[in-house]
Amino acid sequence: MAKDVLESVRELLPTIRERASRTESERRVPEETVAALIEAGLFGMLRPTRYGGGESDPVDYFTAIRWLASACPSTGWVASLLGITPWHVALLEPRTGEDVWGADRDVLVSSSYAPTGRLVPVEGGYRLNGAWRSAPGAEHCEWIVLGTLMIGPSGDPVDYTAVVVPRSDYVLKDGWNVVGLRGTGSRDVLVRDAFVPPHRIYGAEGRRRIAKEQRAPGAPVLYRVPFASIHSTAITAPLLGAAEGAYAYHLARMRRRSKLSHGGRKWAGEEFGPVAVARGASEIDASILQLERDLREQMEHAVRNEPIPIELRLRARRDQVRSAERAVDAVDLLFKAAGGHGAQAGNPIERAWRDVHTGAAHVVNDAEQGMSLYGRWAYGLGVDDSLILV
Repeated sequence: MAKDVLESVRELLPTIRERASRTESERRVPEETVAALIEAGLFGMLRPTRYGGGESDPVDYFTAIRWLASACPSTGWVASLLGITPWHVALLEPRTGEDVWGADRDVLVSSSYAPTGRLVPVEGGYRLNGAWRSAPGAEHCEWIVLGTLMIGPSGDPVDYTAVVVPRSDYVLKDGWNVVGLRGTGSRDVLVRDAFVPPHRIYGAEGRRRIAKEQRAPGAPVLYRVPFASIHSTAITAPLLGAAEGAYAYHLARMRRRSKLSHGGRKWAGEEFGPVAVARGASEIDASILQLERDLREQMEHAVRNEPIPIELRLRARRDQVRSAERAVDAVDLLFKAAGGHGAQAGNPIERAWRDVHTGAAHVVNDAEQGMSLYGRWAYGLGVDDSLILV
């Protein structure tokens, strides 16, 4: 299935590239693009097979995401984050999957994981209230995963949870007006006094249950890989794709200029541009190689039904944040090498520069936090991070 999806995505790239300016000006991914990606099977790659998904290899999935982002970074960003939420929904009780995909397997799910909601126990379940920022592609979705704090009897938080909420229980507001990734259609989310049944809540108890179920005989191999690794990679892969697309555009343009200006002869001009491109391309390649290596190693452990070693979990986090840094470095080098042409509004280089810097500002791409976890472990110090250890 994955190879067929990749080929279908590849065929869509010219059209998505043509729509990049429209996507940015309308501040949302066009409906026809989303429909085409659904038809291609992209959003089903990480969905459970029992709901028509592919349970595909994450390396194949993130390859597709990079390709999309190379054509339109905003489209790649939205596709990346909408495509990984089925993974998270799959970790909850099976009734949640039935709620979401029982009637329509192509239903999409957005997310906003900042714990800005409050979940209070009531008879038969919980009541949810809160406001969240920047849910990507939310207008295309019928469900959303929201980060919350579960409130105990004393009124204090007792657990960080994620809850799955239907479209009828939340309101979307336009709050996304930023310098980059303008076409992601991110929306603010408002929930007032919504009832949430226990099976749609993912907290400490659910994480303990899943830790046992993931290792059970016959359990899907894909979901034995830590969701933290998948979610963090989803925040970085579009940035690498955006950088790849900008480099491809620049190199094609410079080859045409070289033929016109020098009759096909070797260019003997100053060397900043060629050296900058070589450095940037190397940074992108290094990131892709590391991310894919880390994902493959985690899948190998999953296939053998072995626990994912802490060293590998921390290395994957280290390489993920470093990849975000490298994407920024690569587009900065390209922006300088491209000169005035690259700075023109609407130019693919200028757009990638804005989009990559904006995406790198996401909290998951905080290099200091991700690097310090690995460094502390390497020094023999303790590591206390629930996302890494789960």
